[in-house]
Amino acid sequence: MTTPPLFYRHPRPPGVRISKIMAGNLHNAVSLILSHMMGGFSFVAVDTQFPGEVHRHPRGDALTADERYGVVKANADELRLLQMGITLCDAQGRLPVIPWGADGGLHEMMWEVDFCDFDARLHRHVPESVEFLRSQGFDFLAARHFGVPADVFAAELHRAGILRLPGITWVTFGGMYDAAFMFKLATFGAPLPESRQGLVAQVGAHFGPLVFDGKYMALAVNAHGSLAAVGEKLGLPALEPNIHMAGPNSLMAIHVFMELRRRFVPLRGGHRSCSLQFYGLI
Repeated sequence: MTTPPLFYRHPRPPGVRISKIMAGNLHNAVSLILSHMMGGFSFVAVDTQFPGEVHRHPRGDALTADERYGVVKANADELRLLQMGITLCDAQGRLPVIPWGADGGLHEMMWEVDFCDFDARLHRHVPESVEFLRSQGFDFLAARHFGVPADVFAAELHRAGILRLPGITWVTFGGMYDAAFMFKLATFGAPLPESRQGLVAQVGAHFGPLVFDGKYMALAVNAHGSLAAVGEKLGLPALEPNIHMAGPNSLMAIHVFMELRRRFVPLRGGHRSCSLQFYGLI
């Protein structure tokens, strides 16, 4: 099945296809993802997009970890999730290869979920954030009409047993908001715990002990900044075109993590010493 052109006004990243998950193909898409996770593609990168930080601390960015978590909680408790990107790979960094298009040609694949719960006319948001996502190709009207309700997506994840699969490694980058929205999906929209330690414990309880933040891990190799900046520091090829959407972001996040994982091999404790450590909440 090909992706309807309604969803993309800009070229897709070459080499890896984006499979859109919509209300109409939700069950089949989640079942396919599950089959690959159980078939050796046990590394799962997740990126989330939301409509900006509507709550800010009066001191700006010079915050303690507890104060920063307070801002994350205020935003995640109120805001609607817009989009989630999912990229799988195996222990060698290879992506799933899936038949795609009318000719059935084989292509590497990532997935992108658009959620239908947000309406800019009704829900709080940062206008600049919404306009930026629109400039990247996110179609808010299409998402409202054809996207997936977050609770329905969460129910499908629970039905499939994805959240409780043993041996799965979950990957984020700059993951404090990713962790927050992953928790909200796992709990059908429950408010975040009162403390950052409570959130970390709950993420571990729902997703297992192997949840990593590449931005935090990158500090060990003196790589700082955005996902693209860290990728460049690690010598990884940039994504072309550089689209700031959840699918491509999850793809770059898995590339960054796998390179960091390789570099952590000689370090004491290896990369697992960074599990459940989220940049900004430490």
